[in-house]
Amino acid sequence: MVASPIDGGIVVLYLIGMVGVGYWGYRRSGSLEEYLVAGRSIPLWMYVPVMSAVILGGASTIGGGGLGYQYGISGAWLVVWLGLGVAAVGLLISTQLANLKAYTLGEVLERRFDTYSGTVGAAVAGVYALTIAITQVISIGTVLSALSGYGLTEMTVVAGAIVVAYTALGGMLSVTITDFFQWLIMTVGIFALALPLGLMEVGGISGLTSELDPSYFSPTGIGLETVFTYFLLYFLGIMIGQDIWQRVFTADSPRTARVGNIATGAYAVVYGIATALLGMIALVLFPAIENPDLALPTMVLETVPVGLSGLILAGFISAMMSTADSALLASSTLLTNDVYRRFIDPDASEKRYTAASRIGIIVLGAVSIWAAVVIGDVVNALTLAYNLLTGAVFVPILGAFFWKGATWQGALSAIVGSSLVVVASMALYGFGSNLPIIYGLATSLVLFVGVSIVTGPPPREKLERWLADTSSAPTVE
Repeated sequence: MVASPIDGGIVVLYLIGMVGVGYWGYRRSGSLEEYLVAGRSIPLWMYVPVMSAVILGGASTIGGGGLGYQYGISGAWLVVWLGLGVAAVGLLISTQLANLKAYTLGEVLERRFDTYSGTVGAAVAGVYALTIAITQVISIGTVLSALSGYGLTEMTVVAGAIVVAYTALGGMLSVTITDFFQWLIMTVGIFALALPLGLMEVGGISGLTSELDPSYFSPTGIGLETVFTYFLLYFLGIMIGQDIWQRVFTADSPRTARVGNIATGAYAVVYGIATALLGMIALVLFPAIENPDLALPTMVLETVPVGLSGLILAGFISAMMSTADSALLASSTLLTNDVYRRFIDPDASEKRYTAASRIGIIVLGAVSIWAAVVIGDVVNALTLAYNLLTGAVFVPILGAFFWKGATWQGALSAIVGSSLVVVASMALYGFGSNLPIIYGLATSLVLFVGVSIVTGPPPREKLERWLADTSSAPTVE
């Protein structure tokens, strides 16, 4: 499944273009706010594409197609829950997040509760973001290796180096521009090229229904337990991901954040259905593919004319790179804002903070490339990160916005206690069990509410300042 020279050339030109955009961002990023949150200036017409690019990565595109290849239309649930989770952020907390004008999840926890809650929460979110970046680098390297015929190690290093280069150079400005063009490429590739051409090959929807077993068209064909697992991991997890919040912080207004997230959620649901359908088309055309994740690339190379297939493949790579750069920037921002700025150099200039963030991206990028090459499969690490993020941080985050009686003691005990429960439960029940995240959420809720009641009420002055910052209410009841 090696790409033609023309298709390969299109992909190479695309990768070079990404580095060029990074240099443009480097010349334009004059302040810390521009580097970390694009100057909080992204309008709605750009916000929806770039937020869509953040959430629709390798798992959504290549992985979503693989799930469609295996299970049919129900393989869309992974992406559907991601979309609904982002829409929930828009409906529930995006206005308050935009009003806070913060940089990180840890900073939000600190402003509502205390430094310790913010630091521990930031550490958990940072591990999550870094593992997301690692998985995307692995995915990009795998696809590039399959397309070029070169070794997986070499292509993984190349993929990681390109992502690190343009992200470190221009920060969020570069990531925003690259994500916008990546969204255009992936949207054209999926909806205007791959899906119509694929349906033509199998005789349309009627051709699919005649070729595949009816179970492939069942919304629960993947299994209700799997659907519930995806809800716990992806719906709840995406609501409190630093990469998602950092994109919310770039919105030019609370309205842009709210409407943009809801629109992004709707787009993601449609995208998930489209990639599952593409996987089903690949199953009809190529029923003997051993690795389901290669179903979409195989279908494109074998059925789409040369040149157009290069554009579609660039779209697949775009989807992965757009998630990798956001996750890498998110992990670096957490390190810079919640560790370096808070404990190491609190009085440094913006120029020094920006330099520290660039160094953080390079260091964390090197770690992600190393992990992608040495480990090769970080599924267990990713599961641990998702379980910790959701099981330990979800309740305190939602409580910060919706319960005035929450205290810093309740938040800290919930994060630490539920983290221990999640890790212990995973050791006891294994990485494939739903119990660790369920036990973590239950422990977090009990500790958060119970300790807050015992230690409450929170300091009135701090709570009033929080309410004013989020515009939730002018006074405390």
